[in-house]
Amino acid sequence: MSSSIDAELASWGDRMFFGMPKKGKKGAPDPRIMAGKVRTSLRVAVSPKASQVMVKITGGGKGLGAIGAHMRYISRQGKQEVGGPGKTLEVEDERGNILTGKDDIAALREDWRMAGTPIPDESHRREAFNIILSMPGGTPSDGVRDSAREFAAELFRGHRYAFVLHEDTDSPHVHLVVRAERSDGVRLNPKIADLRRWRRVFAERLQDRGINAIAMRAASRGQRRAPQPIWRLKTSSVIRKERGPERSQESIRRGRDEALAAWAQVQEILKRSQSPQDQQLANEVSKFVERTLLPGKVISAGGANVGDDARGPKRSR
Repeated sequence: MSSSIDAELASWGDRMFFGMPKKGKKGAPDPRIMAGKVRTSLRVAVSPKASQVMVKITGGGKGLGAIGAHMRYISRQGKQEVGGPGKTLEVEDERGNILTGKDDIAALREDWRMAGTPIPDESHRREAFNIILSMPGGTPSDGVRDSAREFAAELFRGHRYAFVLHEDTDSPHVHLVVRAERSDGVRLNPKIADLRRWRRVFAERLQDRGINAIAMRAASRGQRRAPQPIWRLKTSSVIRKERGPERSQESIRRGRDEALAAWAQVQEILKRSQSPQDQQLANEVSKFVERTLLPGKVISAGGANVGDDARGPKRSR
């Protein structure tokens, strides 16, 4: 029974969470390992204090001129908040070196020029990727920075990269810039599946530090608004704007019904398990669904009793 439960949980993992391992060159992952990852993700997801991670590629420099400009931007070079002309925030590179001041940033840019295939001032291709890793307000900034450090070391081994923590907005976030070409000449070319895996890895590194972070698909968590826009992470918290319009009621209802069906299947699988921990997790899943996706409603594995709620789902917290 245990192996069957593990296999069923593993099969549902990628439908609900970002970046779950899939079949690779060496064959399918061990269902027990997969099921363990799903259980961990479920426990974090159903916690009332769970927070969704954000990992986004925001652009990338085509040439050293653009790369240098981005390095100056993320280091806040010359801004009053860091002390004025010549001053910067602390920037950390892949070797753990701490760089401060305009001379260090200029040296970093020039190091990148010849760190592999030379990068011209202007290029026809993307020579670096600009990435933001963010968590909601209230998340410990040190935890975000340290998790980002491990995230980069794990995913961009062999690349030159640099990162800096920003605490000037409501959400602590890290700007990470990665040289596209690896030391062996292979170039970074991220796809959607890679971004999903990046979100999962970032969430896991945060979880290692006791931070309730999760990388879950929007429908699975009952989200009805778009994620926090990038401008909020690039603008001082003094500036405020209202969020954009919510999704249509039809879109909300369709996403909610799909999410309810998925959660119901997972709950049913856990309830069939002989493990007391799985039984407890099934109860926590039920409570999560009631307070997040459809308050006051009972779900079934077949998706019955979903009902209509003119208000739409509550916003996930």
